[in-house]
Amino acid sequence: MGRWHHRAPRAVWFALVAALLALAPLAGCARREPEPAAIAVLLADDVRLEKVEGLKEGLAELGYPPERVAITVYSAGGDRSRLPALAAEAIAARPDVLVAGGGIEADTLHKSDNPGIPVVMAGVASPVRWGWIDSYARPGGLLTGLDNQHAELAGKRLELLTKLLPHVERVLVLYDPQVIPGIHALEVAEEAAGLLGVSLGVVEARSLAGALAGLGRIEPGEYDAALFLPAFVLESGAGAITAELERLGLPAMGALDLGAEAGLMAAYGNSNRAQGRQAARFVVKVLNGADPATLPIESIDNPELVVNLDVANRLGLTLKPEGMAFAHVRGASAGERGAPGASGAQSAAPDTSGAQSAGPDASGAQGAAPDAAGEVGR
Repeated sequence: MGRWHHRAPRAVWFALVAALLALAPLAGCARREPEPAAIAVLLADDVRLEKVEGLKEGLAELGYPPERVAITVYSAGGDRSRLPALAAEAIAARPDVLVAGGGIEADTLHKSDNPGIPVVMAGVASPVRWGWIDSYARPGGLLTGLDNQHAELAGKRLELLTKLLPHVERVLVLYDPQVIPGIHALEVAEEAAGLLGVSLGVVEARSLAGALAGLGRIEPGEYDAALFLPAFVLESGAGAITAELERLGLPAMGALDLGAEAGLMAAYGNSNRAQGRQAARFVVKVLNGADPATLPIESIDNPELVVNLDVANRLGLTLKPEGMAFAHVRGASAGERGAPGASGAQSAAPDTSGAQSAGPDASGAQGAAPDAAGEVGR
């Protein structure tokens, strides 16, 4: 009995210690909830907020619902001069990932004093020509992400105008010579125009006021259609510019569907929302430890042709079945009905051999983005 009495407290003590050791990890887990991933998004204008919505959707689909991410948007509200200060503010917040909403945002972040925070491009044009990356296969720095092919597809958009409109001989091109993608896209459009037998005129859009002044010098009947090349000023000022084009009786083709208020008759590319959703793949890879220097640049998944019948009807146009057969139709006149599907929109448009060399067909835009050598050779 004495020996039993002596050992009982020791056994109880060991049992209590074992129980505490078993519970300690659980108590620690309860105290240390993982912090949400911090993402800072730099935008030149609120017109690109759709990319943020797409980013949120893509992150949720990939296992990062709203409670697992903290997204802060730094928008310049259309004033590009504010971008450097906003970029510095976003970097100072030390997020896990920086997201550039477009080309001028990516250029600003590239030129900023960044201590090493990865940058995901949520849809930009001509990243090699900008000088931000070494190649599509191996970016080589802090930037990776999505090439929206806005420049490379300029020739395809010109070709689609000839398939949609009954008569296209002269096309008015609007572009910004201050940005790399504008110059790149103009080269592609000029090559395609020669192969399609179309002549081009040019209006420089260095600013919205400059674009409108240039259009004011155009006479009705001088051109058959207008083509928007990639430029922030044309994206943010689309409504005012297309209103002036309608005065001239000109239907406009753009790089992406900006909604009915933008006034474009047609667009060929990916929406801002779709670009944001695709960019989420890069954000998740970076959050999981991937090095942006070795993450290959992707091109847009599924470019689509979108046609706004309300604009066509206002201009008194009868669009050709050849082009409408593979278009996604928008507008009250169409009852928001769509075409058979995105895959049809890409494959049903037969290319002339020349148009293919001037600008890749939609099928080419789905795969890996071209390497630097291919980019410079265009």
